[in-house]
Amino acid sequence: MSAAGSARLGRSESDPGLGSGRNAGTSLKTAGMAMSGMKGMDPTTTNLYDKMKLEGRFRDYCPKIRPSGVSTVVPLNDSAGMNVQPEIFYTAPPTPIRERRFRRSHVPGEIHVHHSLKEQRLPGEEFRYGIRGVKGSSTEICMKAGEKFGLEAYKNSVKEEIYDSSKREPLGKPHIRRKPEDGPLKMLPEGYGNPSGEPEDCKKVVFPVDMSLSETAEHLAQYKKSHNHFEPGERVARGYNWPAETDDHYFRFGVAAQHGVEGQGVALALNVNCEDDGQYKTTKIVQKVCEDYRNTVHPKFAQKVHYMQGATGPPMDPNWAYGIKSITSDCTARSCILGYYSLDEQLPDQDLSRCTKVGRRNVTKEMRAFGTPSVRTDLAAPPGRRSVADMTNYGDECGAAALLNPQRFSDKGVPDREFLLRRPKEELQALVEAGGYSLDEAAMDFDEIYDQAIDLFDDNIELVSLDAFLYIYTGRIDDRVSKRLAGAGGSTMSLPATLPATV
Repeated sequence: MSAAGSARLGRSESDPGLGSGRNAGTSLKTAGMAMSGMKGMDPTTTNLYDKMKLEGRFRDYCPKIRPSGVSTVVPLNDSAGMNVQPEIFYTAPPTPIRERRFRRSHVPGEIHVHHSLKEQRLPGEEFRYGIRGVKGSSTEICMKAGEKFGLEAYKNSVKEEIYDSSKREPLGKPHIRRKPEDGPLKMLPEGYGNPSGEPEDCKKVVFPVDMSLSETAEHLAQYKKSHNHFEPGERVARGYNWPAETDDHYFRFGVAAQHGVEGQGVALALNVNCEDDGQYKTTKIVQKVCEDYRNTVHPKFAQKVHYMQGATGPPMDPNWAYGIKSITSDCTARSCILGYYSLDEQLPDQDLSRCTKVGRRNVTKEMRAFGTPSVRTDLAAPPGRRSVADMTNYGDECGAAALLNPQRFSDKGVPDREFLLRRPKEELQALVEAGGYSLDEAAMDFDEIYDQAIDLFDDNIELVSLDAFLYIYTGRIDDRVSKRLAGAGGSTMSLPATLPATV
């Protein structure tokens, strides 16, 4: 490869000399065609930087330093005619066949069809939808079945002549308005109908300018009744015939209040056997049929509705079933509920919960566990804090027993293993004093308790756990309390104020 070629391949893709499109890169031959007047229809392209540089539109003061950025891709034979007619010189790619029906056509005179109906295969004109109906008796057959001929038809016509409709409305003839016994129709000299009178101009009928505008009381009352046409501020008069008592200024409608015995208002309202005046209701003698009808149709409160089927119900067999028997299928509702399968069909399949295919049975001679365990002890936990999205259990989490029975101080973030951790003397003393244990007030020596706690481990290591220290401390408290109670003769007494609160 030549040095020029290697230098060209080593240039950046953003170099204007290489272009920035599908036809990126322009050879010297193509540039020469652009300098020669850009004639022809060569579709090759160049970029705007090289084109202006070859045309001498700017001066390159630093020819050895390549320009930065990406230059716009332009065709070599660009012209105004090609820009005005892009559908000829720069035709767009054709629409895929599967997507042509989704495009909206703008061809003049073409009928717009929905894309779902395009290229739709329809049946022929002789095709008919639906199912063929069962052809039975037609109207023609029914009418011919009742048709009569000969003597039977003559007897039927004689019977029909007695009806007035047969005389005045004969079949196939116009309707006869007058009876035949009235004779022929006679024309009166003055003609039919009432005379019209003197003719009147149609314009005056539509616009009666010479009509008197004075309206009588009768006309006003008629307009009030037909159109509710009342004068402004006029009171509506409904035409009631009020009695003479209503003329009194102090007259009021309604029933006057009846003041009964004081304190008997609620009792009178709840007693349905008394009238409003406190008297018992008048006994009314009515027919028993009406009373039975009222008790049957309108049941009393909290009683069931009477179905009017007699005193003991309808006289039907208890095993009687209403309706018609279904004959569409041999399977009944009872057989569907109870099942009608044989014993062999009700037995479970042979491959239930096991594989019956040879070569696929879950039988192996390997002594190992298949599948992925839920607790991944084979994987190391990630260092540092775990992600909230990490749902893998690496064996460092507590089980269900710890979740159901949490530790004593888990709500404060102190696990029980902190009490079993062995600590040096200074650290343990600081924890005891921070926990509220006052050894001076209890007359106890911390060093003495610490030495006894060391003897519990039998390893002569100068480290004591908090649990061992509290064990020795609690034992000494129990001894002091038992001695004080024994000195008092076994009687119950209050603890001294010098004992700590943990007792």
